[in-house]
Amino acid sequence: MPNSMEIDPAVLRQLADQHDRVAHDTREWAKPPTEWLANFLPTYGKIAYPVYEALERYYDARQRAGEALASEHDRTADSLRASANAYEQSDEDFASHIRQAGGLTDTPSPTAPPGTSTDPFGSNRPITPTGSVPGDGPVTADPSSAKPVSTGPAAAGPGTAEDNPLATSPGGPNGASPTGTGVPGATAASTDPGSTNGAGTPNATGTGTSTPGGPSSTGVTAPATAGVPPAGVGPLNATPDDRAATQPPSGATGRTDMPPMPVPVASPFAAAVASAKDKEAEPAYVVGGQVNDDLVLAKTLLGSVLAAVDSPVGMAWAVAVMRGPGGTGVFITSNEGRGWLPAGLFLPREVSTPWNWDELLAADEGAGSPWEGVTDPARVLAEFGLAWGAKANANLSALVSSGPIDPGLRSRFGEAAMEGLISPSYDVDLREFTPDTADRLGLTGSIAGLEHVSSVPDTQVQSRCVELAVDAHGQVGRSGSVPAEAAASRRVRERILADLQAGRPVPRELWDELRDADDLLAASMLGQRVDVGRVEIGQLRLDAGVSPLRGMVFERRCNELVLLLANEPSRQTLRDAVYAHEQITLHPQFVSTPAPVSTAVQPERVARPASVPSVTAPEVAGGPPPTVVAAPSTPPPAVAPPERS
Repeated sequence: MPNSMEIDPAVLRQLADQHDRVAHDTREWAKPPTEWLANFLPTYGKIAYPVYEALERYYDARQRAGEALASEHDRTADSLRASANAYEQSDEDFASHIRQAGGLTDTPSPTAPPGTSTDPFGSNRPITPTGSVPGDGPVTADPSSAKPVSTGPAAAGPGTAEDNPLATSPGGPNGASPTGTGVPGATAASTDPGSTNGAGTPNATGTGTSTPGGPSSTGVTAPATAGVPPAGVGPLNATPDDRAATQPPSGATGRTDMPPMPVPVASPFAAAVASAKDKEAEPAYVVGGQVNDDLVLAKTLLGSVLAAVDSPVGMAWAVAVMRGPGGTGVFITSNEGRGWLPAGLFLPREVSTPWNWDELLAADEGAGSPWEGVTDPARVLAEFGLAWGAKANANLSALVSSGPIDPGLRSRFGEAAMEGLISPSYDVDLREFTPDTADRLGLTGSIAGLEHVSSVPDTQVQSRCVELAVDAHGQVGRSGSVPAEAAASRRVRERILADLQAGRPVPRELWDELRDADDLLAASMLGQRVDVGRVEIGQLRLDAGVSPLRGMVFERRCNELVLLLANEPSRQTLRDAVYAHEQITLHPQFVSTPAPVSTAVQPERVARPASVPSVTAPEVAGGPPPTVVAAPSTPPPAVAPPERS
């Protein structure tokens, strides 16, 4: 049913078994090598006694640390099993309440005491706490009861539609006003640093850091809202689907007299992050080693993106995590255009991009951010971290890049964890849409574009995509001179669009030729990007002049719009086309030039007749009839005027 959430207790028990195995392996690893230590002095002699004492202290510390870590895994396993039992008991109680309320059984509820109350759930009905936050674990409804009943999910704020996933973003493209989240698209921090999620495991997106030897996340997270809740949202605490128009205020109905709904299952991306944390936290020969949750989150996201996209030559990616009083924010960008995202990439809805915040960060109105054309995407995120951190009181906590990290960034942000040359990771497939992800239009599109997509009927999707490609091709051509590197691709585009508008099939050779020309154009952009390694961080300034690189980017978006027409028309194709079109028309530096219209008045022409008509008198054989008086044949005589006397 809509807005329903399901969880399998067997999954929780399976995760508990995994924690038991990890605890057992940790204890085995932590055991000191007693036989080797016993033979140490006889082998090396008394001269090595100081080394022997140091080894004993080391192995003793390692054993205590291993025991502490194993105990944490044991407690996590116990919490998981308790949660599974609580879910099953809550399910049974809920069914019992329904049967009793509907008069289907005379058997009283096992948890409701007998009485004469008119409330069908009795006086001890389960209460959904309104002040809970993501990360609250299951509690019992009655302290004296032997069977715990899990609490309901945290109060959910108004949800967002599919086309407005960034409704929480202050000053973003959707026009939302600033909120108290502190960081755009941020995950609110838990009010209790030691709080755990519904599975009894530490919340990976809380403000507190993991303790040495602490357990890693199991991939089961507490629910969160889709809008701007008091507790915020995050990649590991998102609702499974926020495409519905609204979300209920609490649980499924908003009523405190109804049994709570179960906690949603973790999303695929959250499970991938949990798996990565488990790998980082595996027993290693380092005592007191600590896993950086933000760094693991950033590496997992970037690795998944690199595995999902086919980046052209010279294209690089970077991901940053920022922390502040409002929680955690995750940002991603590429070094093409204004953080261009390719089609077919579905990112977690909590991920944002620095280019969404020009309205709040730009120094000049409508000028845009000064980071376009920078070679290093990590530098773009670092610049954004400085600009946004001053407004949101947030700091850069982790930064990863597909390329090398500039040493200047490491020295400037010494407290942030950084790592370069991230390789692709195939733990999660970001090429498939899931309820907790959104496409590039859903993450960065304007309200007008999203409304336009929803208003186009299915029968007009193909024609509308062609119109967008033709419009972008014409506007870019009229906005300025075409870069010489883009001349070949522009000629091929014109031929393809002419065939499509005429209703003729496009030869396959033309599609291949356009793809090859686009690849050459992407390679030509390498020399146009700017290396700002010698510019001090925070000192970049916007160049408002004509940029050859910007013209190439516009031409590539035109190529993208035309290449989308090679696929079967679908609603997703239209969404991708609208995104590519907005990358051109909504660019702060793009000036649209209207198509030329002729104003000359054409002279009116009158067609000359083929022959000039003539009028002829009728032929008469005889003279006038006898009754007709004929004119005299002689002139009248002259009459002299009378004489004057």
